[in-house]
Amino acid sequence: MVIINHGLQTMTNEVIIPHSGWEHEPNEDSKPRDAEWTTVFKNTSGCLRNVSSDGAEARRRLRECEGLVDALLHALQSAVGKKDMDNKNCVCIMRNLSYHVHKEVPGAERFVEPSAAHHPHHQQGAPGSGSGSAGTQRKKKDDAGCFGGKKAKGRKNGDGDKNYDTLDLPKRTEPSKGFELLYQPEVVRLYLSLLTESQNYNTLEAAAGALQNLSAGQWTWSNYIRATVRKEKGLPILVELLRSDSDKVVRAVAIALRNLSIDRRNKDLIGSYAMRDLVSNLPSGQQRPAKNLEEDTVVAILNTIHEIVTDSSENARSLIQAQAVEKLVAINRTSQSPRETKAASHVLQTVWGYKDLRNALTKDGWNKGHFQRDKDCKYKAGDSEDPTEHEPL
Repeated sequence: MVIINHGLQTMTNEVIIPHSGWEHEPNEDSKPRDAEWTTVFKNTSGCLRNVSSDGAEARRRLRECEGLVDALLHALQSAVGKKDMDNKNCVCIMRNLSYHVHKEVPGAERFVEPSAAHHPHHQQGAPGSGSGSAGTQRKKKDDAGCFGGKKAKGRKNGDGDKNYDTLDLPKRTEPSKGFELLYQPEVVRLYLSLLTESQNYNTLEAAAGALQNLSAGQWTWSNYIRATVRKEKGLPILVELLRSDSDKVVRAVAIALRNLSIDRRNKDLIGSYAMRDLVSNLPSGQQRPAKNLEEDTVVAILNTIHEIVTDSSENARSLIQAQAVEKLVAINRTSQSPRETKAASHVLQTVWGYKDLRNALTKDGWNKGHFQRDKDCKYKAGDSEDPTEHEPL
């Protein structure tokens, strides 16, 4: 905290703001300035990146440092405009400051969603459910355009979420500034641009991690973020990154999709169009895929799949069609990781719970025993727990 106490505001005022191109009170006739990616700017932002990972109090101080978030955001927007996508320090700071934003920013309690208890197994909550599916069905064709215009498979009976497609944001009496900029839906487009254009694994992980953090949380803003990602055609961008050769990118993207799927329409789309990519990353028991993904990543993928198939027999059907059962049974029976085994077991039990799918499963040679927990595997408390936010790095 020594750096924060004695140098944060000075570094912000003397280096970050001037080199970012951001102006506190810009002249109406002046053209917005671009960021200057000088050595001193990169070194100072690198220092602040390290500081931003030093716990809740450090995050609070950085969020509340006058001009810091504004300047970082301006610098990143300038970089995107110039197709210079690999300024990872600024992205990492934004990702770190987005961690637990739904719990830590002043006034967060005003936006808490009481219906979040619908997902007690997550740190983050779900949009409230409504009755009737007519509105949901009308939206399906538009939503499916996120993945090239094909119609997504959805639940016949709807279970529509709140109508966040209208994105009726709280009325603003003045422009957002400071830490408020971290979670405004407009920031989604910035992160999606980085995910689309960057080739740097650290930048990709940080941008996906920021979306992961922003789509978590039991509050209204996470609902807006989830809907905005869909409306900005962000789902296919994330799905494509599941094919990345980087373990940390795949993990961040998988958990982001898990959080985004709390939105009912996102869940239907992700179940229809992301399932095969998720399954392709799973090992076959003790045999790891070509990427040799780490245990944390495999567990993250399994928990994402579990979220997608929960309360959706159509998504469970997509999972079966993706030839996932063989892999899940192999993990459940032969994986050396108790966490992987337990996570796979949860998915299998959920799938077998859909009675309308059992006939097809039986025809494929599966029986109830394949979908039960491996009795020989000893689980420890918390073995399958998977973070739904990207911890600061």
